[in-house]
Amino acid sequence: MHVRKPVTAVLGLALVAGAVAGCHVGAASGGTPVNIQFVVDTGPGGGSDVFARELVKMAQQAKLIDDNWPVISKPQGGGLGAMAYMAGRGSKTNVVAAFTSKWVVSGMATGDAPATLDDLTPIAELAEEQQVVAVPSNSPYRTFAEFVADAKRKPGRLVQVGGASSSVDNLVALKYEKDAGTTWKYLSFADGGPRITALLRGDAQMMIGAESDFSEQVAAHQMKIIGVLGSHRSLTYPDVATLTEQGLSADGLPQQLQFRGIAGPPGMSKQAVDYYVGIFAKLVKTPAWAAYMRSEGNATRFITGEALKKQIATFTETMKPLVARLPQGSK
Repeated sequence: MHVRKPVTAVLGLALVAGAVAGCHVGAASGGTPVNIQFVVDTGPGGGSDVFARELVKMAQQAKLIDDNWPVISKPQGGGLGAMAYMAGRGSKTNVVAAFTSKWVVSGMATGDAPATLDDLTPIAELAEEQQVVAVPSNSPYRTFAEFVADAKRKPGRLVQVGGASSSVDNLVALKYEKDAGTTWKYLSFADGGPRITALLRGDAQMMIGAESDFSEQVAAHQMKIIGVLGSHRSLTYPDVATLTEQGLSADGLPQQLQFRGIAGPPGMSKQAVDYYVGIFAKLVKTPAWAAYMRSEGNATRFITGEALKKQIATFTETMKPLVARLPQGSK
């Protein structure tokens, strides 16, 4: 999906709209934040939207917060719209955003990005989202290695379905295509529903995503998992081998492909950062959070401060060569 230029135009409007909207957000430029808002980069029902709402609900139930944190959707450009909105908040302390590692890639892949994750104030990483490879249940492929081997026999004919061309799943695919000396096509949809539909309809043969993207279809025996990315097997699908175990090198990939965290505007005060860190540090120790992580197939990764900045910097450097492989015009 080639969205770069239209998205940039939209983001310019988003910055202006954000600056105007900021006049009505509320005070909270110092002290304990009040009237807190939660920015996400997906529409209602999208991954970050659900994540933010679950986080607020669990924090309320654990009595870590007293009020509701309204969720604001800025879905333009795979995080670019949300980052631009946050960059326009200045030193506000009562607005936070649920970011993913996708925001790093989107910033790199868009040369004229109005804002990137580096412009914001990282507060905490909360979770690692393990990525898996899924195919229809009637697919002949039992492993991702078998899919790659078939792609070598049929260069340019197999199809992977996924998100934007700059999404992590496409970048991972480009790495394995290069390693194998072959190519396959990439069919892009903005939302998860059409991706699953395309896969089940036979328009594509393979998809890479989070466990929760496929859990319903796997339970209904419509899809199966044929590979796990990362250094360890999935707790949900312990019989499925990692790609490394299938003989496919993980060299050049970051240790955490997809992670979820919280960031504030560029000038958020240390006092405000400490306030949010205090809430999330308690939240990730609750039974409700542990149950949520298990249900999503995710793992808790609570990282703050300089360690979080290093994590983001390391991820950025690792992903640069993969972003450079994107075809011209798709960045």
